[in-house]
Amino acid sequence: MSKKIKILYLYRQVMPYNMPVFKDLVKRNASIVCVFENKVSYVPDDIDGVKYMQRAGLSKKSLLRLANEFEPDIIFICDRTIPMYNYIGIKYRDSVPVLGGNDTQWRGGKQWFNVLTSKLRHKRYFSHQMVAGMRQYEYSKRLGFDNSKIVFPLYSANITPFLSIVNSVKRFENANDILFVGRMSAVKGIDYLLTAWSKCKFKENSKLLLVGSGDFVNTKQLPADVEYHPFSNQNTLLKLAKRSKAFVLPSVFEPWGVVTHEFAAAGLPIIITNVCGSASHFVINGHNGFVVEPKNSDALVISIQKILTASDLTLFEMGEKSRNLAKCITPEMVASALLSTIK
Repeated sequence: MSKKIKILYLYRQVMPYNMPVFKDLVKRNASIVCVFENKVSYVPDDIDGVKYMQRAGLSKKSLLRLANEFEPDIIFICDRTIPMYNYIGIKYRDSVPVLGGNDTQWRGGKQWFNVLTSKLRHKRYFSHQMVAGMRQYEYSKRLGFDNSKIVFPLYSANITPFLSIVNSVKRFENANDILFVGRMSAVKGIDYLLTAWSKCKFKENSKLLLVGSGDFVNTKQLPADVEYHPFSNQNTLLKLAKRSKAFVLPSVFEPWGVVTHEFAAAGLPIIITNVCGSASHFVINGHNGFVVEPKNSDALVISIQKILTASDLTLFEMGEKSRNLAKCITPEMVASALLSTIK
């Protein structure tokens, strides 16, 4: 039997889309220790070969002691904003691959300071960068990481449940709604979406479905044709996807957006703003959806009305194109990218 590969994950929080990656790594004879903060209600799956630990109560020295006892072959650090994790990176980057997750798009401006100080921070903490997409690749290159030290992808949705939705023309005969799933905050562009929905025509039998947690939406103020659901489990999301003609992500700012991957896999046309990092991977304007400027309710109106008036055949064909794009990134690819850094 091949040597067991020991992987130390240092996360801010663990999400459902991490689970299929962990399971695939364990199948490949990996042993995982995952340190994370428990700031969300999600409880990770109990997986043989994966040990979870809360960051609360750990100090730099106790975390280093944990790492030394575990003797990792690979270390993944979620980002560079947690000093305790960076300390581990400094101690290990010259002996094992230490990957820093990067879902930040290159925008210039203040980021030039990070470029100028990369040797004192990013290059000091990490031997590699694991990037979400092409916009993050540009940033990692500017930070001074060679092509051989940049791996892709950082994220994959757990696409298997969404791919289980049977896509057909008949499916869209029974679909009337427009779906949004995400954090209920201003940065998601919900106010622009609500304004656009109020102006839309051709929505007699349709509803705007808003799904997520947060304080931005007050359900008492929502019109009758807007239906709000709090943060929902995957089974509920699949049911809502089957009701919908399209998925919309109107974010004002969005480094990546795993949710785009999920609903592309569900076979839905996508309406998305061009600031979303995932847009360049899962949406081609006019092919499987529409890419619009952020903070532009009128552009949202035009795109939503195109969806509401499209034939069932057109929506099915767009949904199939979304699904094909979604299959370009998988949890197995994330696991392979991580393991590829071992010499």
